[in-house]
Amino acid sequence: MPDKLRTFIAVPMRATRPLKELLERLTTMGSAVRPLYFDNLHVTLKFLGETDPADVTRIAAIVEQAVEGVSAFEARLDGLGAFPHARRPSVVWAGLQNAESLSDVVRRLERELKRLGFPKERRKFAPHVTLARVRSRAPDALMELLAEHAAASFGTARIDCVIHYRSDLKTTGALYTPLFTRNLTG
Repeated sequence: MPDKLRTFIAVPMRATRPLKELLERLTTMGSAVRPLYFDNLHVTLKFLGETDPADVTRIAAIVEQAVEGVSAFEARLDGLGAFPHARRPSVVWAGLQNAESLSDVVRRLERELKRLGFPKERRKFAPHVTLARVRSRAPDALMELLAEHAAASFGTARIDCVIHYRSDLKTTGALYTPLFTRNLTG
């Protein structure tokens, strides 16, 4: 096993038909825009980065505690946006509504993971599904798409588990391997 693993904690997301159509449009925008694969969609709760393999079991216990009493639920996928902002996008995302219980999970994760030496995220948690990364100047077609879909609805998604993933970066994109999965109750 390697000295360090690149890991994160997330909720997997199934691509709804409108999200699939949007991802297909993003694939036509050239090499500057790199959409995620349908199977890689997720809501990141905590990016851990370099992780000691010896901590994987401890992280699993922290995830167990953080989701204790949280029931599965439906969330709305509403709005298309970009980080840092739509005028200069580096990440294209769809917003997640009705996800307050994920904010509670994130607070618990942050508190307990800090004890393992993982720094606390400075930015407030904003639930979203990353759809694409933009590697250079955004094409005009992307700017138009962002404006056109700023308030669009992309359906609903079932939030029913939290996964601690290993991420291996490949030339074809990231490969995500579940290290630990915790189903939500209900």
